[in-house]
This record gives sequence, structure tokens and C-alpha cells, in this order.
Amino acid sequence: MIKKLINYKFSIKPILDTFIFELKKQWKKFVFFLVISIFIVFLQSFLLNILLSTNLLPDTQTDFFSNGVGFLSLIILFSGCLFFSGIICEEFKTKTGNIVFPKINKYKLIAGKYLGNLIFAIVIIGIYYFILGLLGFYYYGGPINVRIFYSFGIALLYLLAISSFVTFFSSFMRSPTITIVVSILLLLIGFNIADSIVIAITPDFETIYSLTYMGNLITSILINPFPDPRYMDITINEFTIRTWITPSVEIGITILLLYTFICMILASYLFKRRQL
Repeated sequence: MIKKLINYKFSIKPILDTFIFELKKQWKKFVFFLVISIFIVFLQSFLLNILLSTNLLPDTQTDFFSNGVGFLSLIILFSGCLFFSGIICEEFKTKTGNIVFPKINKYKLIAGKYLGNLIFAIVIIGIYYFILGLLGFYYYGGPINVRIFYSFGIALLYLLAISSFVTFFSSFMRSPTITIVVSILLLLIGFNIADSIVIAITPDFETIYSLTYMGNLITSILINPFPDPRYMDITINEFTIRTWITPSVEIGITILLLYTFICMILASYLFKRRQL
């Protein structure tokens, strides 16, 4: 029994050491994104209402929360690209793992780095929702709409999908900078262009492959009742353009989990081949 505990301690310790090392290394990024996130939530949910007019407040607490999380998907996207871009490629560029932990298993090194950055990103999202919830209580009183917790859960799943997506590119890109640029271009422009082409060709096809589209669920899950239908048709000169508003909750959760698992599996495979 004691031998098993000792072996367990030594198997976990490298991950814990790397985790702590990554927290110390990335704390400046964490502070930067935390300040930006707090500024955004206060700007759109507090300062504008106080400085301009309290009449600008939405009619309900739910609408207030929906407006408040409007920029959250972008915060998750940019923080995910910045935090997770160097998870793997940085090891091959600077050989950080070989210098600091010469005997560490490389998968434990990557796991510790990923968990350290993930904790920072989760704290940023959690504080964002906490402040938004406090402001909602301040303006509208209690109880807090339970749907804000559903939105928080979707935001965490979206973070996992984004972080896995960026880690996948980090597994074969040459540097963190290139990984950041490629990931942002794909997430902000690539998916949107693909969505526009697909919808123009087949309007009935829902773009469930798009991570950008999946991010809409963070806001739409706050709406009660949930949007039905989940799309909007606009007719111009007998030509109908369909805009998909949000995925269903079931499809959204499934796709985000698939992205997480598939990207992490591919990243592990490519990481192993890159080592060879």
C-alpha cells in the first residue's frame, strides 16, 4: 500500500511541478486578460448605465445577462489562443522541458502546462460571470436567474473546445506566434467565410461544424423560451437568405465535446510523431 502511494506521488509530482511553473510563467497574461474582462463587463453593464442613463437598463434580469455575455465568446477565443498557443510547439522551439525538467515524461509536461493555462482561463471566465451576477442582483434584486449558470457551463465547454483546437495547431506549428495567428484567422474569419458559402449553397444545412456558431449558445441559452425556430429568413428580391441564430443545447454540447476529444487525440498523435 505504501509503495503504491509513493509511486502515485512520484507519478503526479512532475505534473504538479509543471502546473505550478506554468502558473508563475503565465501570470502576466492572466492579469492582462482579467483586467480586460473586468473592464468590459463593467463598461457594458455598469458604467454606460450610470454615466448615460439608468433607463438604458434592459427590462429583465435575463436580458441584462444576455447583453452582458455578448463579448464573452471573443474573450474566450483570444485568451484561448494566447494561453494555449505554446503548449506543444514551444517545447520544440526553446526546449523548455529538456532544460527545466530533464527527466520528466513529455506527456506529463504537456498535461501540467495545459492544466495551468486552463485554470487561469477558467478563473477569468468565473470572475466575469461573478461580477455580472452581482450587477444583475444589484439592478434587479433576487433571485438570480438560474440560466446564468447554464451559460457559465456552456462557456466552460466552449473554452475546452477552443483550447483543444489551439493545442492541436500547436502540435505541428513552428512557434506560438504562428499558432496564434493561424488560430485567430480560422476562428474569426475562416469559419465565418465557410458558413457564408455553405448557407448560400444550402440554406437548410445547419453549420454545426463551426466553432464560431457554437459560441452563440453562450448567449442564447439565457433566453427563455429558447429560440424556436433557431434561424431567421430574410427575403430580398425573391432571394431568401437564412441566418442560423444558435445550435440546439444538445447539438451544441455534443459538438463542443467532440471538438475537445478529437483535437486532443490528434494533438497527442502529432506530438508523438514530432518527437520521433
